[in-house]
Amino acid sequence: MPKNTQFNQCWLLKTDSEGIKLNLWLKPGGKKSTFRCIICKTDDLDCSNQGWGAISQHMKTKGHLENMKLLRTNSTFSFQSSTNQPSSNDNDIATSEVRLENLRKPLVLNFHEQVLKAEALWALTVAQRGYSFNSCDEIGDVFRNMFPDSKIAHEFSIQSKKISYVLSHGLGPYFHQDLVKCLKRNEKFVLCFDEQTNNQNRKQLDLLVRYWCHDKGLVVTRYYKSIFLGHATASILKNAIVDSFKTDGLEIKRLLMLGRDSPFVNLSLEKLIQDEMKKNGGD
Repeated sequence: MPKNTQFNQCWLLKTDSEGIKLNLWLKPGGKKSTFRCIICKTDDLDCSNQGWGAISQHMKTKGHLENMKLLRTNSTFSFQSSTNQPSSNDNDIATSEVRLENLRKPLVLNFHEQVLKAEALWALTVAQRGYSFNSCDEIGDVFRNMFPDSKIAHEFSIQSKKISYVLSHGLGPYFHQDLVKCLKRNEKFVLCFDEQTNNQNRKQLDLLVRYWCHDKGLVVTRYYKSIFLGHATASILKNAIVDSFKTDGLEIKRLLMLGRDSPFVNLSLEKLIQDEMKKNGGD
């Protein structure tokens, strides 16, 4: 026999699997036993029979998941508080309304920003294609000859030294911060390291991370950072790794395993890392 479950205001305090509060898109319907999803622009949906199960079922629908993905990745979603509307109950929890307008509205850039964008795109192309930095010394002249009527091409200026700076100090920090955010979303990740002597006869520690990427739905391996060392004892390597994690706010107890060339090398470092994890509540 059907139940007569009413909408529970406490449901608005819940969060979904991505940690997003339900009151951003969930609101009571016109009747006491109905609800609405603002982000999906639904009419009143019935919860009298299933109660919370009806809302949980709606959250798993394909359309809702796609809209929530847009909400997380698209900055043009705007939220409007409905607190200015009269409430029928002083104990009601305030909800928010979401406007899904102009989802793909392009970002307006001034002329200087358009030039910077062009230089940044070229820097990314150089990195992705593996072009040498020296090959960029005359690329501005090439673009000006190719596009003589373009004001952006006329102001485009990037040489080997500048492109190195753009990648290292301009774009590098953005991608590094993005990587750190991805790692913080995971309970565990793998750290891969390689210690070698570079062409300047200095010890260099290269760090990679392997983790589950929620956006792509697969395991990815990404460059984390390189650390230059005078000497490379196990203790120095351990301190370099631990300090890097602390700088980025990463908990070492999230470390699942160490990846290296062979399981028979750097055993001392592995033991030191394990001891450090135990101190911080790791497994």
